[in-house]
Amino acid sequence: MAVTLYRQVGKGKARRYQKVNLGRGRRPADLTGPYFLRYSLADGTRPWEYVGDDLDEAIAARERKQAYFEALDANVPVVHDQDETGRTKITDAVYQWFAELQLFQGKDQQGKSEKTLRAYNYRLGFFLDFTVQNNLRYLDQIDRKQLLRYVKFLRDHQSDLDDRTVHNVFETLNTFLRTRDIFIAGKILAQLDYAEKPPKPYTKQELKDIFAVMDEEEKLLYGLFLNSGVRDAEMQNTEYADFNWEKCTLHVQPKPWRHFRLKGKKKKKSAKDRFIPIPAKLVWKIKDRMRERNAQPHDLVFPNGEGKPDGHFLRKLKAIAKKAGVEDTELHRFRKTYADSCTKRAYQ
Repeated sequence: MAVTLYRQVGKGKARRYQKVNLGRGRRPADLTGPYFLRYSLADGTRPWEYVGDDLDEAIAARERKQAYFEALDANVPVVHDQDETGRTKITDAVYQWFAELQLFQGKDQQGKSEKTLRAYNYRLGFFLDFTVQNNLRYLDQIDRKQLLRYVKFLRDHQSDLDDRTVHNVFETLNTFLRTRDIFIAGKILAQLDYAEKPPKPYTKQELKDIFAVMDEEEKLLYGLFLNSGVRDAEMQNTEYADFNWEKCTLHVQPKPWRHFRLKGKKKKKSAKDRFIPIPAKLVWKIKDRMRERNAQPHDLVFPNGEGKPDGHFLRKLKAIAKKAGVEDTELHRFRKTYADSCTKRAYQ
């Protein structure tokens, strides 16, 4: 079984893992950690094992792990490191949890959506960064003192996280810890208050400024957001087949084949499908788009480069708004604007 050495590059959203080439005559130089080992276990999981910040020690750890697996394959008795017996590594627990979540993704209303899994991955990345910086390797090292230090870590983070983001990031950690029968984070979470900002509709001037700097593709996408009031995930999973070209309506419905369900008001409850009237001019443009792209009925209308749901509509909107000089842009404000008859306009 192959054991591969990786190093972490970047933090937060920019975090990624780069393979360290250890071939003959290719010893890397001037690489900084932290370093991780990756390998496959019998149950099919592929954990990330933190092995420190020193390259030489990381290479030695890889060689020991490789020898360990080779000994197992050869039926040679292996003596485990006594200090690690019975202790669960943080990285193993985190990636095992993700493997379990992905196994049930979107199934029978039990699993989490792809968008939720991406959010969990992003949020727990802060925790993994914190554990690396503080040399925390095992779950039994996580106590109230470390969790309070983690809250301070989030509030002082270079990403300048607001109070709501700190709450959401810590809430995901609490969810993870509870699956490991660790319940000490709940009381701390209850103390992380933030002021909820109710969404407000866009003003006519804000809409004018935003749409003035958009290209035609962006006008079509965000024009549909404005004139339908759909949610982000609903737009991500919108197919050409959802449009009735004659009646000029959009059918918002669950799509089991995409592991997509409609979000209900109550937890674990799905909403009913609905039909939304869409301005005819906007519908015609979408129909023309389908013909020009030679798209099939069940193709996504606004996919990413791989033909899959695009999870970056908000990020793209914020980039557009920055260019337009409009602040506090959120996709949900289109939904609020749609419900406000005095400001709704058909930007197509």
